[in-house]
Amino acid sequence: MSTKQMLAIKEVMDKLNIDGSKYSVSMISHPTIEEKHGEINLIEYSLNNKDGQDLFVMPGYSFKSFTTMFGKLVEGIKYIENKYRNIYMINWGDKIKADSEKLGEGLPETEARVIREQFSENLAKIIDKCIRGPLKDDNKLDLKRFAVLGKSIGGGVSIFLASMNYEINPLYLCCPGTNNKGAVLVNRPELAIFLSWNKDDDKIPYEVNNEILDQLKSQGNKVVFSSYDVGGHELNVQFLADAVGK
Repeated sequence: MSTKQMLAIKEVMDKLNIDGSKYSVSMISHPTIEEKHGEINLIEYSLNNKDGQDLFVMPGYSFKSFTTMFGKLVEGIKYIENKYRNIYMINWGDKIKADSEKLGEGLPETEARVIREQFSENLAKIIDKCIRGPLKDDNKLDLKRFAVLGKSIGGGVSIFLASMNYEINPLYLCCPGTNNKGAVLVNRPELAIFLSWNKDDDKIPYEVNNEILDQLKSQGNKVVFSSYDVGGHELNVQFLADAVGK
């Protein structure tokens, strides 16, 4: 993780008055898995809860999305601190962000969507390797029975990840950016899915939730929907109280 990014994260932590005596926060860099995508970075937020689940978080591709979502998690930490042991949050890195912006250039929108979806699926495979592979002190992260929280395009990647990793349950989604609308989860009827959307979302229209709900319900998935009047294209802290921390 670059010095600039580390300083920005520290600034967020200082602004939110994170109690260093109660929580342990560290940066983890994963070795490059695929050269074309560069490093995968994580922030580890350890809670004083040895018996809880682990929560794996995937924001949008940009560093701004990372810091904003991290801020929302800390803002609502009181709602989830008794349920989770560790929070692992992806920082995708500048190269993945730059690569994503070039996807489908010059192609019709229908073809571009297919390419963007393939990119999300490929990232899910890479993250799955991260979860199962060397990560810290030459040991495996090797998460078992863990929860995943994905927002925006990170939510789209989360859907693919949950379709290929059966240790994930439940799956929390905030305004996910996905072309398949959850169709790839047809193989996970036992998966508890929680979907949330803010009505004033200015990036992915609120009405898209109907398409995702219809798809999931039609294929037998269990899904609970939470709707909020305000919050834009961000994780709503109230969702942490209503679903993620329950």
